[in-house]
Amino acid sequence: MRFWDEIAPMLAISANERIKQTPVRMLLAGLIGWVLYSSGMDGLLLAWIAWALLVQAVELLAMGPFRRADGAPGRRRAIAALISTALMGATYAGAALVIWSTNHPALVTLSALIVAGGLLTNVASGIESRALFFIGGGPYLAALALMPLIKTVQGDASGLVVMSLSSLLFVGTMLNVYFRVHKMRQAEILARAEAERRLEQAQTAMADRAAMAAIVSHELRTPVSAILAGAHLIRAESEPRKREETADLIVDAGRLMTGMLNDLLDHSKMEAGAMALEARDFELDELMRDTARFWTAPATEKGLTLDLVGGDRPVWLKGDPYRLRQIVNNLISNAIKFTPEGTIRIVAGADPHGELRRLTLTVIDQGPGIAPEAMRRLFTPFAQGSAEVARTYGGTGLGLTVSRELARLMGGDLTVDSKPGRGAAFTLCVDLPEGQPTEAEDQAAINAPILTRRIRVLAVDDHEINRRTIALVLQPLDVDLTTASDGHVALLLLEDRPFDVVLMDVNMPGIDGNETTRRLRASGGLNADAPVIGFSAGTEAEQVAACYAAGMTDWLAKPLEPKKLYEALNRATYAGARVDAA
Repeated sequence: MRFWDEIAPMLAISANERIKQTPVRMLLAGLIGWVLYSSGMDGLLLAWIAWALLVQAVELLAMGPFRRADGAPGRRRAIAALISTALMGATYAGAALVIWSTNHPALVTLSALIVAGGLLTNVASGIESRALFFIGGGPYLAALALMPLIKTVQGDASGLVVMSLSSLLFVGTMLNVYFRVHKMRQAEILARAEAERRLEQAQTAMADRAAMAAIVSHELRTPVSAILAGAHLIRAESEPRKREETADLIVDAGRLMTGMLNDLLDHSKMEAGAMALEARDFELDELMRDTARFWTAPATEKGLTLDLVGGDRPVWLKGDPYRLRQIVNNLISNAIKFTPEGTIRIVAGADPHGELRRLTLTVIDQGPGIAPEAMRRLFTPFAQGSAEVARTYGGTGLGLTVSRELARLMGGDLTVDSKPGRGAAFTLCVDLPEGQPTEAEDQAAINAPILTRRIRVLAVDDHEINRRTIALVLQPLDVDLTTASDGHVALLLLEDRPFDVVLMDVNMPGIDGNETTRRLRASGGLNADAPVIGFSAGTEAEQVAACYAAGMTDWLAKPLEPKKLYEALNRATYAGARVDAA
């Protein structure tokens, strides 16, 4: 059955080529008729003309469905087309043998030319398929083999060896030509198919990028509008009691923007194969309690209840708790978004599975469920369940995509079970090794009130807005702040006066933060040992390791969070105070 499926498109190409050969074939039929008449075989003339016309008509009828491409011709039509091809070859090869048998020198030459021409026309019409070539050209190859035998039967064996060798040489040449042309044609087809595939991929990628740009630009307008509105209210010196509410609005909008940008960055990293995972010990119940606690306020505000179901004793695992929390955060966020009322259940467990533990995290909502047509594109980047969902709830459509890709990067998967009107249950399943219990981090150094004096801080960043933001964040600490716009200016300042802490942007034009830090450490100057806190949007483990390798003492991710910056300053100045005391 496979042969008939594959031969149909090839017959379509062959049919178009053979229809072009019809005028030449009719002229050849007329020439053969004239040869029969002039050679005294006029009794065969009418029969030959009638037969040639009949064979040509049969071929036109048999090849018609393939030439017109009207639907998908069936197996019977394909058989009829192949029979017509073989019949056409047998007709003209047989005529060549009849003319060959006359032994007239001019007619013998015509006979050889008929055979050669027939083979060449089948090279053209059978270039797509070896089967088509041998079905149409086989009779001509058989005629070449019979020509020396005819001479022998007629009693002329003088040139048998030469004729046989010539026939073999000609057959070999024709086959060699055909196979080379056929191979080139196949290579051309493959190249064209690859080009079309790449073009389709490029068009799809362009469409995806256009969709991404449209969605992201649309979604960013909401938090940007909130930030601008809040800033205008603060500038207008609104009532003090409203300032906290306005600040909360700006913080929430900033977190929303950060979440969108993180999803975009994570999706790009995973597409490029550049996403790296950590492997550290964590306690499952503690992770889930912290995650649920984060979402309690948004759920309560909407009138929902979060029900966390966990194990009855601590379970330590080894994996990437940050990425696991990111997945669960996406699932809970969606559950709150789509559940109008009721309870959202979060079920966590890690049962033994061989030498590992099978971590299963399920988030069950009481939302409208997911329609079957929406289920098919649920994990597609920048796709929403429907236009109505996109209008009602917004979002980039990347959360679930990133979550599933993270799950698969961990060696697990993210699946969904849902029926319209019955809610949805998203389940993360991944096998992780058992972890070892770890001591809780000592927070004394972080929380110690060591800013008892006015410290000198140098903030290095090439963007003015970032420098102004750092100044605004550090204003409550009353630090002696100096700013620098690039690494060169920073090194000059560090040579001129002492600083207690240096805040260093990693990605800067000219010499970046890492190189600036290396030069500072190698300078031997009065700030050569000063604490350097690096900060950047690049959060890959390799990028962070490069900062520490350059001589930085601490590192923070952008956008800078005030609390984390304060904690980093505490660590830096507390460590400095201990060194001074020693």
